[in-house]
Amino acid sequence: MSEKPAAGQNWKSPFDLHGDEFRGELHRWLRDKLYKASKKALENPVYWFELGISAEIRFDQIDQLRELIVTGIAAAEEITVKGRPPPPAYVFVTNNQDLVDDRASNLGFFALLVGFGMADFRQGIVEIETAMDNHDKHRPMRWVHDCWSLVQRVPNSFDGVPDELLDDQGQPIETLRIGRLIRYPRSDGSKGVGRIREIASMDQEAMVVLVDEDINQQVFAKVPLTPQEAEAAKKFGNAIFGKPEGPQETIDEALRFYDRMLEIYANYDRKSLLNQVKEHRKFPEFEKLETDALRIRVAREITKSVV
Repeated sequence: MSEKPAAGQNWKSPFDLHGDEFRGELHRWLRDKLYKASKKALENPVYWFELGISAEIRFDQIDQLRELIVTGIAAAEEITVKGRPPPPAYVFVTNNQDLVDDRASNLGFFALLVGFGMADFRQGIVEIETAMDNHDKHRPMRWVHDCWSLVQRVPNSFDGVPDELLDDQGQPIETLRIGRLIRYPRSDGSKGVGRIREIASMDQEAMVVLVDEDINQQVFAKVPLTPQEAEAAKKFGNAIFGKPEGPQETIDEALRFYDRMLEIYANYDRKSLLNQVKEHRKFPEFEKLETDALRIRVAREITKSVV
């Protein structure tokens, strides 16, 4: 690892994401950081860069700041160290306003993970199988990023209920919960009643694993989230639904859903895994896989079929 977060960064230009002066300084700063870090010639390097921006970064500015950082790091890939391209590296870029301003009241946390010299971080639109290959390859670093973001958030209420799940009087609203009975749409169009066993948020919906009360079978279903649930899940993950293992990352895309499927199938035996894909046209091929590889394949095929 390299480049520990500094106490702060004295920016010469004012924080203005639309201003050429700040944009140019940010790109030069990233280039300089990456060059100095690359000169250390570390094996499997991971760099942490703290921006040290004292200005408040509004929620509507985050995407633009992320884009500026990604383009700056991509442009810096042309640098050479002793005449050779620098080694690929994972780059974490963070901003903690309170590190440079003791009076800061906004404790929002900015964190971004970028692959320096890693083409598969910026492949654009790819087939979902390729996307899952890349996701598996970089999962440890993505896990660090997601966990880091989670532990920076401090709930405002004493019992830890997010503001998004409180009504106007500050009382918790009713939400989807592990163990709760809900009505859900069956694949044949009818309505069933099932008890939630697992739940994974996915933007404005949630994928739930239920035990149907009538047929006593485990089923998968999509259910809508309320705007409050969707916003809370986006920030705090599936812990808001009462998941006993603690905070989980928000699943707002196919890859997050894939991660959750890997968790769900982690303890399935071989027979149960094969039962999940028994109708698949490639079932004879799946039967030949080792159990660990089969578990990954089942998670991927369920992800493809649902998402």
